[in-house]
Order: sequence, then C-alpha cells, then structure tokens
Amino acid sequence: MADVIILGGGDEARVCSDVLGRAGFAVQHAFELDPDDPSPVIIGEVSGALHVTREAVEQGRHVLMAATHFLTPERLAGLFDIRRRSQALFVWNPRRYHPGFRLVNGLIETDAGWQPRYLRHELLSMDAPSAASVRWSCLEAVALVNALANDEPQIATASALISSKRNSPDLVTMKVAYKNVESLVVVGLGEGIERHETLIAAPTRKVLVDGLSHSAPVRVIDDEALYEPVARWLSCPTASPHELARQQCIAFLEAASQPSLAKQEAAMWLRSLATLDAVERSLASEGAGMLVRAEMPHSSLRVLSDLRPVPAA
Repeated sequence: MADVIILGGGDEARVCSDVLGRAGFAVQHAFELDPDDPSPVIIGEVSGALHVTREAVEQGRHVLMAATHFLTPERLAGLFDIRRRSQALFVWNPRRYHPGFRLVNGLIETDAGWQPRYLRHELLSMDAPSAASVRWSCLEAVALVNALANDEPQIATASALISSKRNSPDLVTMKVAYKNVESLVVVGLGEGIERHETLIAAPTRKVLVDGLSHSAPVRVIDDEALYEPVARWLSCPTASPHELARQQCIAFLEAASQPSLAKQEAAMWLRSLATLDAVERSLASEGAGMLVRAEMPHSSLRVLSDLRPVPAA
C-alpha cells in the first residue's frame, strides 16, 4: 500500500510527487479513487475536482487539495461540514508555509515574550481582480493571520474600494479583533507592485516577514534597546516551490497520523470562514463591526460583487 496517492496533475501535484519521492515515501499516481485503498490522497488538477474531493472526504480519507481553482468559501465550508473529527483536510496555501513563518512560529512556541499582541498582513498582487479571486485571496489572508494569532476572532470590521468597471473590489481592508490580539489585513489585486509582508508585534519586540525576499526574509526589531530600536535580518531556507510543497506535505502527513493536528487545522479554517462571513456582513453594512459567529450558516456568505461602494464621509 502506498504512503500517499496523488490524483490528477498540475504543477502543485507534480512538485508534491517530487519532494515526497525524494524523501523516501511510496507515492502512487492514480486517475480515480480506489474505494479499497484508504491511503492519504493529494488531489491535483482533475476533471470533476469538486465531486472527486467530496467523494474522498466522504470515504474518510485524509485529503490535501493541491489545486484550489474549483473552491469557493461555500464549497470549502461544505467539505468541512462532512469531514470526520479525526480526518485531515488541508487546503493548498503556500504563503502560510513560507519558511519565515516557520521561524516565527518557533519563536512564539518557545518564548512567551514573542506572543503577538498585534498582527498586520499586507497582500498586494498584480493579478487582475475579480469577485471570486478577491474573496479567495481574503480567505487565504485571514487564514494566515488566524494561524499566527492562534486565538478566537471576536469582531470584524471591513471596507472596500469597488471598481465600477468590474463591479468587484480592488482593495479590501479588514480589522479583526481577537480576545488578546488586534490585527489589520489588507488585500489588493490589480496593483502596480507585488507585496507580501506580515508584521508580528509582541510587547517589546517585532518581526517582519517579507514573503518576496529570497535571501533574508525575516527582520527582527528589538524595542528594548538602550538608545533606539535595533533591527537585524535573518536568513532561512529559500521559499522555492519545492520547499513550500515540502512543508505542506509534512504538515499534511503529520496531521494524517495525529488527529489532534487534523482538528487544529480544521478549527483554523472554520474560524477563517466565520471571519470572512463577518467581513462580508461588515462590507454590506457600510463598515459596521460584526461579531464573528462561532457556528456560521453556510448560506450567509455573500458575494463581494454584490456590494456597492461606501459613500465618502
């Protein structure tokens, strides 16, 4: 029996096959699910991707969705709705697995002084915006911040700049208040530059992760220096496609063997879906703060293209 089955193709699936094969895992490629083989499955680009993914989840398999082109927040919520308690269900999200965040997570886990009190994440992309792409980018950005905060989101407030030509947002600004952390998340598509930056601020120190820097993506700032803040750049493994795939595959296979990790991942995505729901309710209410509901009805998610520009004060 294979350690993992890769279903379908695509760049992400090919890279996963490469890194797992080099690591000594028994990888089997297939074009359809075998109901008699319960091995964890990585689903790439395949015809009828939603049907295939739903079938794998219903069979109780551990699933990593390496291709996300077919996903919407509603479809993802539906997949988590049928997931079993100990089942690992992972969504391809390379920004979360940037080596810089692995370094930061290690600092937070080993030193209470690094526990964040404020998070700021800025994602600017030159990709052409659409309602669907903006929604998914907002969900991915919120998921990254939720994973770093490791806290329960309480209230979300949001504003957006709507393009009259596309009837979709070009820029979405989200403020999410947790029990012990404040955060600001900015997502912009159709920008003139690319920027992927995250600031994690603890009471006496800060760390900045530059997702586009290949040499020294992590900058640590000590606010307790004697005369002025002292900053230093730290290097970490390059965020190559193989490294990002390796980190995601490791996390997925660890969760497949440890139900507690699978539950943590599911809880993070459910919090992120609930936060996105609160964000969209805030946008529809002209920026009013909205409670993040612990149990979100799937039908409540709104399409951002239905929103209208908020009148200037």
